[in-house]
Amino acid sequence: MTISVVPAAGLGRRLNPTTPVPKALQPLCGKPLISWVMATLERVPVIDGIVVVVPPGNGAAFEALRQREGWQKPCQFVDGGADRQQSVWQGLRALPPETEWVIVHDAARPLVTPALVLAVWEAAREIGSAAIAALPCTDTVKRSLDGALIAETLDRQQLWLAQTPQAFAADILLTAHEQAIQEGYTATDDAMLVERLGVPVRLVLGDPTNLKVTYPTDLCVAEALLKLCRREVAAN
Repeated sequence: MTISVVPAAGLGRRLNPTTPVPKALQPLCGKPLISWVMATLERVPVIDGIVVVVPPGNGAAFEALRQREGWQKPCQFVDGGADRQQSVWQGLRALPPETEWVIVHDAARPLVTPALVLAVWEAAREIGSAAIAALPCTDTVKRSLDGALIAETLDRQQLWLAQTPQAFAADILLTAHEQAIQEGYTATDDAMLVERLGVPVRLVLGDPTNLKVTYPTDLCVAEALLKLCRREVAAN
């Protein structure tokens, strides 16, 4: 069994600081961000169910959206934690015991495609552990110790920019999170936790359009990309 865990507990203060609406419910071309993600996950045949991690106290709003849009796959809503890592952990705790594979995908990446989700899942299964979508770094990356002066320039040929989806063997991801909790370690994505176990994580070429919506300008870019895609589909 493969379950997708969707972290959607962010409040989106950087996206819309004046309106206290969960980021996943922010509109994009007339639909909430989470709706675009769910529409994609519903088209991935290997996904048997979905756990959506929501801001505490917002489960009813997400359930109403599920009913209104008629999501077909089994879907469970659980309250998130204080940060992304804790929210994913809450999602993992809700997994059915027969879960073998977990696909983690952020609600803040609404333009993900079924093909990318499937490619990451297949890569993880191929090596028996984990895989993530990522893009090779094209910018020159500087490291600074104080935010004012450059300490060094990193070799971008060795750098990749992590995205989601990220797929994992369920037992490996659970162990990685449990160890992080015991050691008080905080990571910015789930692959970081798995890497600490010494488990191989494969890179799968991501998609430049699979952007993470963080700031209002990101929402504008995502809207433009969606409209462009619609025009291309209509033209064909």
